[in-house]
Amino acid sequence: MRLRRARSGAFGTGLFSDPAWDILLYLFAARLRGETSRLADMVTDVPASTLARWAVVLEERGLICSGGDAGLMMARIALTPAGELRMARLLATLHRTDPSA
Repeated sequence: MRLRRARSGAFGTGLFSDPAWDILLYLFAARLRGETSRLADMVTDVPASTLARWAVVLEERGLICSGGDAGLMMARIALTPAGELRMARLLATLHRTDPSA
């Protein structure tokens, strides 16, 4: 996530965009820290409406879940157990391929 922010700093905002991946990374990092999260807390180059649309897609695919009725941007969101497992497996595979990553 730091690399993504540095990339925007080096090249400017609006050039790179991958909202679904940003949400998954953000939630995985929050889970590792034992924290809960809200889309509104994310620091990203994409508009809140775009984040919300992608969060709906991720929720429909069973990768994230939201709680509360404060609206998707303000609701607490988290990876589902399936989403967490898929992220952990992917990142472990990447680490085995390139331990410096």
